Amino acid sequence: MPSVQSSTASTTAPLRMYSFMGGGLFCAIVGNILLVVSTATDYWMQYRLSGSFAHQGLWRYCMSGKCYMQTDSIAYWNATRAFMILSAMSCFAGIIAGILSFAHFSAFERFNRSFAAGIMFFVSTLFVLLAMAIYTGVTVNFLGKRFGDWRFSWSYILGWVALLMTFFAGIFYMCAYRMHECRRVAGPR
Repeated sequence: MPSVQSSTASTTAPLRMYSFMGGGLFCAIVGNILLVVSTATDYWMQYRLSGSFAHQGLWRYCMSGKCYMQTDSIAYWNATRAFMILSAMSCFAGIIAGILSFAHFSAFERFNRSFAAGIMFFVSTLFVLLAMAIYTGVTVNFLGKRFGDWRFSWSYILGWVALLMTFFAGIFYMCAYRMHECRRVAGPR
């Protein structure tokens, strides 16, 4: 009877590990899409200016149906742009490492790809957190006082949702790494 129980436990552990990796990969792909959409779109903030509605993103601002490039080199926009781009790039690198973690190459035995993917997702989370914190702080303290009737819009909200998705991707991959390490340390039974 114990041999049946141990064989069942040894077959379900890899399935759970792959489930964590699959969940992490799903969160990472959704998070990366949200990062790109959030960074590229023009709806980070909406406000009323001279009686008409206007909106702005990291790259352009739009008033009365016409959009214009933001040519001002303002430090908080540049920092937010840079951190959002770095976040998307590190998330993409994590996705590649996450996909490779499903393959078992003997050349990579000392390098655990699920651990590397988890770290890349946490780095992506850190970058998007910095971007959102900078943008939020400056908008609330400076732009919010300049425009009386304003609000954050859907591009901004997507940035926060992307932060959660990349964070959970990192958690899932770290759980998969932990399961792999526990299995490796326990050895074959």
